[in-house]
Amino acid sequence: MKNQNKFTGIYLSKFSFLFVLIAAMFIAGCKKDNGSNAAPEGEFNRAANALFPDNRPVPTTVVTLSGVLTGTINLVNTTLYKLNGPVYVDSLATINIQAGTFIKGLDKIHTTSGFPSYLVIRRGGKINATGTATAPVVFTSEYAAGSRAEGDWGGIVLLGRSLVNNVNPKVEGIPAAQIPAVLAGKDAIGYGGNIENDNSGILRNVRIEFAGEVITEGNELNGLTLGGVGSGTTLDHIQVSYGADDAFEFFGGSANATNLISYLNDDDDFDFDQGYQGSIQFAVAQKDPRAAFPRSTSPNGIESNNVTAPIVIGGVNAGRVTNPILSNFSLLGDTSSTTAPSVGNGTVFRVGSSAVFKNSIVGGYITGANVSTAAASLVYTNNLVHYFTTSGVPAGNTTFTGTASDPFRLLAPYNITTPDWRYNTGLPTSPAATGWNATGLTVTHAGGSLASFTNTTYRGAFGIRTGSRWDSTGWASYQPTSNPY
Repeated sequence: MKNQNKFTGIYLSKFSFLFVLIAAMFIAGCKKDNGSNAAPEGEFNRAANALFPDNRPVPTTVVTLSGVLTGTINLVNTTLYKLNGPVYVDSLATINIQAGTFIKGLDKIHTTSGFPSYLVIRRGGKINATGTATAPVVFTSEYAAGSRAEGDWGGIVLLGRSLVNNVNPKVEGIPAAQIPAVLAGKDAIGYGGNIENDNSGILRNVRIEFAGEVITEGNELNGLTLGGVGSGTTLDHIQVSYGADDAFEFFGGSANATNLISYLNDDDDFDFDQGYQGSIQFAVAQKDPRAAFPRSTSPNGIESNNVTAPIVIGGVNAGRVTNPILSNFSLLGDTSSTTAPSVGNGTVFRVGSSAVFKNSIVGGYITGANVSTAAASLVYTNNLVHYFTTSGVPAGNTTFTGTASDPFRLLAPYNITTPDWRYNTGLPTSPAATGWNATGLTVTHAGGSLASFTNTTYRGAFGIRTGSRWDSTGWASYQPTSNPY
């Protein structure tokens, strides 16, 4: 590959064809069935375990990235890239990742520094990971099929210059010892500013698998961490799978997103903090009913928090409150468990945080909703909510209780190898088939009017079973443990 990049501290290594051939044969012999609930009659054949497999070959040319990347960095799909420890895309630098590219994070037991591998896009830098529907960009574990696990590497951290409600915060999950010496004194992991429409780049048709790093309780790297990311950033069709902590965490900023998947992550699926004010439509989350969630005492579908006192950044941000606008979510826990820690709250809004949350499905959690300490401005209406033991759901929603039930009449909402979150046809009519309402989805925030929402007739992330699935073209996969790459 022609080198047009400026790499600081990057190590290059190439593997012979023979080595790769032997490794591929080993991988093929190490696949294992990752188990599931039985698929309902008429649905996918569970024995095949083949819901959207990704069988693309991995390039034999390998480039290892480490340290601080500057200038313009171009990653191409004819090369396999490996992250060796913390990798920082510097301020004013841009990393462009071609559709179909694979990036693997080394386990910290294999990194030169002994630190976990993760990718940080510093404030003022950009990432353009532009996968396609059939050739996604994949960030995943270094290990072979059958040997991958949560926390094999750290994840992606995207930092921007949009508004937050704290004074020059530092992103969590990165100890000072893991910041390269060349960035000393440069606020390497700070985020936030006063540019509401700040542009940190593009993440489109991207998968992030087996990420997460728990430093201490409450101090973790997530699959995708966004700090102060502005509304000029594109977040579109992103799947985070098998993470050791949260799938998506938004620390302030105003980034809008659409078509997000959280699949079998250990902690919260969507976490909002520090004045996040963006809009998200079409998002699905599925918990793993087999998991004991050792890293989380309360794995929630949505967790939203806020600081307790107004704080000013540059004189423009007094009193900014966490207040996302959320529509067409499907948050699924477990079909039968009624005790922690297997499932927590479907949705929890606390510490004065607010939101518009509507047109969504929440099911299979101990508590349907926990909103007792949410801001008075919280709008939580027009949702379908199932719970096992405690409701907590505000008025204006339809609630269901009981065990091992799917009152929403979805196709295979709790099947972890062949999930299908579309609503069923026939009688009785699915309550998800109708009822969508646009009221409240045009709220204007500090940064101006948010992205427009797509009008639908249905509630939840997916439509009718006879319609197409927005996750079915090849960019998403529900068998990352056994994909052969």
